[in-house]
Amino acid sequence: MLQNDAVRNLQFDSEIRVAQQNNTEPRVYDGPISITSQPTTSPERIPLPLPVSTIGGSLATHRSFSIPMTGFDFLTELPSVHIEQTFELNESLTSVSSENRYTVRSPLGDAIYSASESSTSRNRLLCGAGRPFQMHILDKTHQEAILLRKPLALGAFCCHPVNLEVWIPPGNLLGRIVNSPAFLKPEYFIQDGVTGEPTFCIEGPENSGFCCFCLPKESFFKIHSGGDLRASIDHKWIAGKSQYTTNVYFSDTKLSAKDRALILGAAFLMEYMYFQTRL
Repeated sequence: MLQNDAVRNLQFDSEIRVAQQNNTEPRVYDGPISITSQPTTSPERIPLPLPVSTIGGSLATHRSFSIPMTGFDFLTELPSVHIEQTFELNESLTSVSSENRYTVRSPLGDAIYSASESSTSRNRLLCGAGRPFQMHILDKTHQEAILLRKPLALGAFCCHPVNLEVWIPPGNLLGRIVNSPAFLKPEYFIQDGVTGEPTFCIEGPENSGFCCFCLPKESFFKIHSGGDLRASIDHKWIAGKSQYTTNVYFSDTKLSAKDRALILGAAFLMEYMYFQTRL
C-alpha cells in the first residue's frame, strides 16, 4: 500500500544499486551507472502457442502447437502454409516487372514469414520467370530465416536446367531442388545439402512435362518418398482474396523443420517456373 512517505524500491538484480524515488521531487543521478550484465533469453522461456484449426467434416477442432520464436523452426508442426504474392502498383500500371514480394501465412491466416526477391531489372526484362534471383525469407523478428538462390534457368526446354538452393544463416546449405528432364510431367528431386542424396521426389500433373506453358493455373504437385505421400503443393484461386495462392500441405506430421523448409523452397520454385508471367 502506498503512503505519503513511502519509498519505492526498484531492484534490478543483486549487483545493481537500488534506486530510491521521492514522491515530491524526482531524484537525479549525476554519477555513472555500471551495467554488469546483459539481458538474455531465459532457457525456461515457453514459446507462444499458435492455434491451428483443422476442419473435419462439419466440425472444426482446435489444436495448439508450441512454435519456436525465430528461424525456419516456425514451420515445425504446422499442417500447411500458404504463399500470397504482394502485387506492386507500378507493375500493374506500367507492365514493368518488379522484384516479387510474398507473405507466407499459417492455416489461420497469420503472417509467419515475408519473402522478398533480389534480382536485376535486366534479368527480369530479358529472362522473365527463368531469371536468376535470391529470395530473402524473414521471420516475425525481421531476421533472415531462409535464403533461396536460383541461377539462370534457360536451356533446350524452358524448364531445364532448373536448380534452386535453400540456405539458412550463417551460410549453411540445407539442400537443393533440381529438375529431372521428363516429357510427360514435371519432375523434381529434393537433395540433401550434406550428402547430395535425393530425399523427396516432386511430381506434377500428367502430360505437361515438356512445356512450362502447358500447366493450368490450378495445378497439383505430389511430394513423396519411399512410395508414401509426404506433402503436396497446389496453386489455387482464392475467391475471398481475389488472387491465386501457392499452398503447401504437410501430409506427414513427422517431417522435420529442415524437410519443411526444403519443401517451402520447392513451392517457391514451382511458383516461378509455372505460374509467373513469361515473355
